[in-house]
Amino acid sequence: MTTPQVSAICPVPPSYAKLNRLKSYNDPTFNTQSHNIPTQETVHYQPTNPLIIGITGLKNLGNTCYMNSILQCLSATIPLARYYISGTYRHHINSTNKLGTGGVLSDAFSQLLKAMWSNTFASLSPVTFKDALIRYAPQFSGTEQQDSQEFLTFLLDGLHEDTASSQPIKEEEDIEKMPDWQASSVSWEHHILRNKSKVVDTFQGQYKSVLTCMHCKKTSTTYSTFMSLSLPVPIKKMRLSSITLYHCLDYFVKEEVLEKEDAWFCPQCKKKRRATKQLTLSRLPDILLVHLKRFSLVGQSRNKIDCMVKCPIKSLDLSGYIPSTMLTPHQQVSTLDRPSYNYDLYAVSNHYGSLSDGHYTAYIRNIHKEQWYHFDDSQFTPCEESKVMVIYIHTHTHT
Repeated sequence: MTTPQVSAICPVPPSYAKLNRLKSYNDPTFNTQSHNIPTQETVHYQPTNPLIIGITGLKNLGNTCYMNSILQCLSATIPLARYYISGTYRHHINSTNKLGTGGVLSDAFSQLLKAMWSNTFASLSPVTFKDALIRYAPQFSGTEQQDSQEFLTFLLDGLHEDTASSQPIKEEEDIEKMPDWQASSVSWEHHILRNKSKVVDTFQGQYKSVLTCMHCKKTSTTYSTFMSLSLPVPIKKMRLSSITLYHCLDYFVKEEVLEKEDAWFCPQCKKKRRATKQLTLSRLPDILLVHLKRFSLVGQSRNKIDCMVKCPIKSLDLSGYIPSTMLTPHQQVSTLDRPSYNYDLYAVSNHYGSLSDGHYTAYIRNIHKEQWYHFDDSQFTPCEESKVMVIYIHTHTHT
């Protein structure tokens, strides 16, 4: 199935028609002086209803659909949005971290979310946010089409560095002979001591990588963190006529043989050896970001893998990808204390078209009202769940 074009314009019920008729910051017929329209910097969010999320379109500033799509997804990420809207992040700004922006990016993000969550206007222009962004990421300053995953990565990294705290840790412990659950926990604790932030607490997970020498069976185990799961779309490699997200996950954790130029230097054999590489998910985050790697190299050309990836809207079950060895002894005995590995879809960033000529939109679910919305820059419409297309980046939350 080819990637569908943008054509899902859903009927607008009477209760939403009035909202869509509200004037926008960008409407040239609207006199901002006579109507005292606030700018992005002066919009004040009043949290009168905790069940309402921001439903506000974002003006395209010149091929910034990639940015608007991701901003809508992050706005719908309620724990993150409330952290910035409430101003709590200000207590955690790390002004001495040279990798951060001194709070400039965080302040701009907070003000934008407040404006979006005010639900005062149908759309607004995120120009102030973009101005703050390009001070530290000039690659986003032009009008060229950008990759939404690259923008998401930079933004989350910037927000993390702005509020990150770090503590000294003891010497690295030898985890090779530890039980899986303990090795995973020790590695995670060390990571958190060096990288504590709301972004890490919300989005980061962990996977285990084991290299095994095929000659002497020597192993090397490492635990690495991830902000998003970048999954292959192996429709040709697995010879499938249709593909699901579970197929992508299966291929991601499939054992790989390293040989020839990719052979592993075995510390016991003291030479390069054929080895196996096995990835295993060891810790899942509260909010799971999934990136589908749709671009492939064929010779010197870069192509897009243009097929539908089926994904459950509710109860994405990842329990089969977490080995029982990752559970503590207590969790292995008591099923009531085991963590949940089920996720519900609440936001999708979609890319339509080719590599050179494409467009980004977003699907957002108000999880409290069970209402989906389709966002196309400044335009948005309520839509049915069946219209949601899982194509590029999904964000899931625990059920």
